[in-house]
Amino acid sequence: MYDDNGAPIRRRTHLTDEAEELRYLALELEADHDAYVSRGRAPWRGLSGHDPLDDVPDEEFGERQWENWHDAALDEDERPRRRRPSGREVDIVPPVVAPVTVRVDPAIAAAFAERQEQATEGPTWVVDGGRVTVVGDFKVWSGPCIECAQEFTQRRPASQRRKWRRLCGGECSTERRRTANRERMRAVRADEDAA
Repeated sequence: MYDDNGAPIRRRTHLTDEAEELRYLALELEADHDAYVSRGRAPWRGLSGHDPLDDVPDEEFGERQWENWHDAALDEDERPRRRRPSGREVDIVPPVVAPVTVRVDPAIAAAFAERQEQATEGPTWVVDGGRVTVVGDFKVWSGPCIECAQEFTQRRPASQRRKWRRLCGGECSTERRRTANRERMRAVRADEDAA
């Protein structure tokens, strides 16, 4: 439900007559028959769980609707300054993003680099669109780009079994996608014209 300004209307829980009867039934069961009625699982309470807006006083709730309307209607410089009487600044705390640091033992890295320097070329075989050579612990693919026909190489650990990239970079992949989209739309238009 929205008001005349397009802002959501404050909606508090109003029990219907049937739910009200069920509530009195639960009170009667507890009072007269010593029965235990679970408050959290009662069907007339709607979805179980805590509504975070229940903690917000009515004045702040009204302010939030006013602020949301101004956020949608005004530019950033014209927006009124936000005020949160309950002290909450954001409803959802964003995740903390920290820089990723990879720590490698220098002795292990030096031994690996030395082993790679002394590595000799191993077996070579032809794959779709290029040639793969094993050099130490790595496989090296070399071949032409299918978009611009320029030679380029790729290097990855010998244990990986993924397909090799056939495009040399982002520009070529963008151009290839555009070309495919053009061809697809040309075929769609041809079908529409034929129909």
